[in-house]
Amino acid sequence: MKNGKVIFPGTFDPFTLGHLDVLYRLADIFEEVYISVAVNLEKSPTFTIEERKAMIEKVIGNNDTIKIVSISGLVTEYMKQNDIRVLARGIRDSEDLYYELKMSRMNKLLYPEMDTIFLHTSEHYAYISSSLIKEILKFNGPIDGLVPEVLIDDIKSKFIKK
Repeated sequence: MKNGKVIFPGTFDPFTLGHLDVLYRLADIFEEVYISVAVNLEKSPTFTIEERKAMIEKVIGNNDTIKIVSISGLVTEYMKQNDIRVLARGIRDSEDLYYELKMSRMNKLLYPEMDTIFLHTSEHYAYISSSLIKEILKFNGPIDGLVPEVLIDDIKSKFIKK
């Protein structure tokens, strides 16, 4: 028996195989998974929200379990409005856990009825980060095995010098 709804927020700039791993594992556990492409005011995104949503859609296709949304405000407000009580985060290492624990405590203050769950990233994706991918691309390096194959050309096109 699957659980109800969960939200998986992130900037996904770009969407990686690590993100996909967590997303599909959440879809095995929950009836509805909201993947939320978020605005992070502390980051300057390479891809627009529309581009990031389109990339995720290109990867997952037509999936009744997974809903792609974008949020410009607090994720806790979106959760309240849509009766979502579980927020999921992927954890690669102790640094991620430390940061996410602080965030989960703040989210709980904003929305006491919610809980945060942490999924360890599968071992073979634990080193992947969007920042690492962008760094590799700055030097025209290969990103095969880091992002879904169907996105490689789309992602690389942002880094080709014209």
